[in-house]
Amino acid sequence: MNIATLKVHGDPEGLADVRDGLPSEPHGDWQKGDVTPAGRKRIDSGFYVAIGTEENPTELVKQIRFYLSECQARGIHFERSDVAAELRISFPSDAGASTPTLDLSLADMAMLVEMGINLSITP
Repeated sequence: MNIATLKVHGDPEGLADVRDGLPSEPHGDWQKGDVTPAGRKRIDSGFYVAIGTEENPTELVKQIRFYLSECQARGIHFERSDVAAELRISFPSDAGASTPTLDLSLADMAMLVEMGINLSITP
């Protein structure tokens, strides 16, 4: 299943401001000083928001567009000094299976830049 998640981290006040305006509730949080699964201490607080899961990459991109458009309509942006955001798109596949194609348009990329969101794509 292909998955899109938004990772947001930074200062607690900025996180609270962003969190209040999101179209959905985060599904995981951490606090500064918590230990990561890799055994390191977190240097800031943050949360994850599930944007979508979809077998078809084209449909996943539609879910991402819808979610980010809703965030824009609510005035949420991440190009601020107290928070950072990363859109994480994952395409897990069985060994030997082909990796699906992800088609992001220039408008999609412009939206990410305008909103201050980094992009991470992993197979």
